[in-house]
Amino acid sequence: MNAALFRCARSLFPIASAALVACGVAEAQNTSSVSGPVVSAGDREVEYRFGWVPGEDGGGERFGHRFDYSFAINERTGVKVAANFEDEPGEDIRFDNINVEYLIELSPEDADIWQTGIRFDARLSNGPDPERIGFNWLNQWQLSDRLRARAHLIATRQIGETAQKAIALEVRSSLSWKLGGGYDIALLNFTQLGSSDDFSVGGRVQQAGPALSGKLGNGYGWTAGTLFGLSDAAPENDIRFWITKSF
Repeated sequence: MNAALFRCARSLFPIASAALVACGVAEAQNTSSVSGPVVSAGDREVEYRFGWVPGEDGGGERFGHRFDYSFAINERTGVKVAANFEDEPGEDIRFDNINVEYLIELSPEDADIWQTGIRFDARLSNGPDPERIGFNWLNQWQLSDRLRARAHLIATRQIGETAQKAIALEVRSSLSWKLGGGYDIALLNFTQLGSSDDFSVGGRVQQAGPALSGKLGNGYGWTAGTLFGLSDAAPENDIRFWITKSF
């Protein structure tokens, strides 16, 4: 079954590759990454992510916190649970939403260049925000021993009484380079593509910027970077930092 799905994904690749030039973004602090499709049996990880948008145009600065726990069910499937919190000066930290992700790797175990997978997401929100479900197509290309590219297509739909009926579309991409000594540098790109009713990048959030990652030993790692706004809808700067513990 996985081989058949892989052949189907390969047939769709020429269509999707024309669009996979950037990456989707959250409405406030962007604590998202460009996910890969690879699952390894026994993997388990916890992660804390921090996002900071400095005040601009008379507005106050904003902070975001995200806590992740992910684990592999087997060598082909994995689950991640992520909780997001909003943090604005002068206000208490507020729980915003919780997300559950189910990833299925489709490419053969011996795929040496292109690896692909699909992911199903569900979000439960706190407060007036509607719930959300999503479908993701994740792709990764190992271009050399040191160079790797990723592209991540996302389609989401709100559910509930206040939900919008259109399907929202995003695309995420990254290009990363192993520097040696346990360090990686990456260029990330995030773009919202509108919706099934209004497909357009005009007036949407678009961001891009670098990220540097390193290892601390004992399974710990860190990532730090910033995103720059490429459109009027995006903040000028979105500063990000997270720390990871693998088991």
